[in-house]
This record gives sequence, structure tokens and C-alpha cells, in this order.
Amino acid sequence: MKLQSEVRTWEPQPTQTSAARDRAWEKLGDRSPDRAPKYAPSTWVKLFDPPTAFSFDEAWLLCQCAEDKWLAWIPDYGEILLNDNEFCTVSQRRNF
Repeated sequence: MKLQSEVRTWEPQPTQTSAARDRAWEKLGDRSPDRAPKYAPSTWVKLFDPPTAFSFDEAWLLCQCAEDKWLAWIPDYGEILLNDNEFCTVSQRRNF
């Protein structure tokens, strides 16, 4: 009995043309200050309503999932999906 195997190499398929990719990068670089994101990843934010009575009232923003939704991490709680109206930056909180 002879073992035969077929070895294939994987090559990524192009998903965008270079022109389309260049236009996408231009859009990212063409943000005016009024359209700048309100929050940024790797930022501590203050929660208005913590998920439990025993969890911290601050969260670490991991990444933006949608225009108004962020994936965040709360110490001793874990990951959570937050709307941007559920938190503010620590500096904004001090202004209240």
C-alpha cells in the first residue's frame, strides 16, 4: 500500500484592489477634528452604572465595535459591551 498525499500551499486571495485600498486609507487620514472619535482604545472610563454592586466603577476600553458601542474590560468582572452613553472619560467625570 502506497501513501499518497497532496501538498497544497495557501495563498491569500486579494480582497480589494490597490486603488480601493488607497481610497480607504485616504478616508481614514481625512478626519476633521469635529469628526474625531470621542473615545480611544486603551483609555480608562468611568461607568455611570456598574454591572454589579461588587464590580469596579471604571472600565478599560479595548476596541470600538460600532459607532456607539465599545468592548471594555472591568477589573474583577471581565469583558463587557458598553454603549457610549453608559460611560465618560475620567476627566469628563471630574467636571460634573
